Amino acid sequence: MKDRIDELLQQMKRIERERDDDYFTQDEEEDPEFSVVLQAVVFEAEPVLDNFLEEAKRVRDSLEDLEAEVKKFSQQQRNLVATMRRLSVMKKESSITRDIKLQAESLRKRLDALSKQAKQSEAELGPSAATARIQQAQHAALFRQFQQIMRQYNDSLLSKQDKCKQFIIRQLEVSGREVSEEEVENMVEQGKWDVFNENILLDLKITRTQLSEIEQRHKELVTLESNMKDLRDLFLDVFMLVEEQGVRINNIQANVENTQDYVMATNENVFTSICSFRFLIWHQLVIIPVSMFMFFFVLLLCFKIRC
Repeated sequence: MKDRIDELLQQMKRIERERDDDYFTQDEEEDPEFSVVLQAVVFEAEPVLDNFLEEAKRVRDSLEDLEAEVKKFSQQQRNLVATMRRLSVMKKESSITRDIKLQAESLRKRLDALSKQAKQSEAELGPSAATARIQQAQHAALFRQFQQIMRQYNDSLLSKQDKCKQFIIRQLEVSGREVSEEEVENMVEQGKWDVFNENILLDLKITRTQLSEIEQRHKELVTLESNMKDLRDLFLDVFMLVEEQGVRINNIQANVENTQDYVMATNENVFTSICSFRFLIWHQLVIIPVSMFMFFFVLLLCFKIRC
């Protein structure tokens, strides 16, 4: 039988064209002023998702730069030794700290902007839309990376603070004066340096150079305390974002875990199917020849019995 589907489709298209032509001709006859107005169709220059992904890529590059600065700062603190450091080194370290603070504040604002875009897409398109879910996943990944970097920076500051305190305690013990870590913390908070150096130079138990080193560590601790206050404000903002995004991040993690479980179950089903298919093939290869042999054997017996 000949397949005439193509002819049927062509016939239907021809009938539709004739119907449309008759419709426009009838309108023109009824209304002499009838005219077709062409309207310009304006397409969006750049899709929303492309803009979001480009900004996310720029944020990711900035996060990598911030992480490099934090690693450089951490390495300097690991190499900290109990010796007089040059003023140029201290100025360089202060510059790195200031750059980290500025970069962190800028990244926080950019992450807030990405979060607002993701929420707007979710409100307009719905939470199940692919665009909204992609934006949420990108923001969650970038925000988690930002948290890890700032946590590493905070650990470096705490390590530096402990080293400076231990240096001051050790130097004062050499001079014959024992102080506790709590007294050093009070000195940093109150800025009262005289409580430690009173009558030290008069007793000639510590040199001016050693005292200068201790005072230098004290200045570092005061500067560090100021940096940690700024970092605490930044962490408060980050904490608010964590509280806001916590449920969404947990949902994303739950979906990823469910997907992993589903993939594992699918792999097990595929393996079972392959084993069943192999057993079926083996069964057919064995049973069919045996059945045919039995069939011909029975026919042969019947033929001999008749004979």
